[in-house]
Amino acid sequence: MNNISREKALELIGEVRSFVEKMDLAKCFDKNALSNIIEHSDLEMDFQGVSNGFLSEIVHAVTGYDIEVIGEVDVLFSCPCCGYKTLTELHDTIKGTGYDICPYCRWEDDGTVDINSYRAINQGSIQDYRYKICTNPNKYYISKWFK
Repeated sequence: MNNISREKALELIGEVRSFVEKMDLAKCFDKNALSNIIEHSDLEMDFQGVSNGFLSEIVHAVTGYDIEVIGEVDVLFSCPCCGYKTLTELHDTIKGTGYDICPYCRWEDDGTVDINSYRAINQGSIQDYRYKICTNPNKYYISKWFK
């Protein structure tokens, strides 16, 4: 099996994304879905901290070749809700920093440790979000981040 660096894999994915953006995507998506896709087009954020295995799956999906992605993965912090390593920083009450939103479960880290505490910023508790994950799992993200 051949291998490529994370940087080359992201470069390849970026080139494919640029090609796709030039296509007439209106044929495939309704207007609202299309605006959400284009609005969310931030390659660096989409793949920050993802596993090399996940990148290998994406490279395989766009090229058809089995290629192993190698290299150092960004060190991220575990989301207090879902446990995936998706946060660039943890909440710091004293400094007033670290309000990252987990791209998997959408929990905004506000320093909450009580899983049953209702948080207005998240419109629910950690337990509520965990229930949503169990009842509506997104299969696409199964191997994206580390736990």
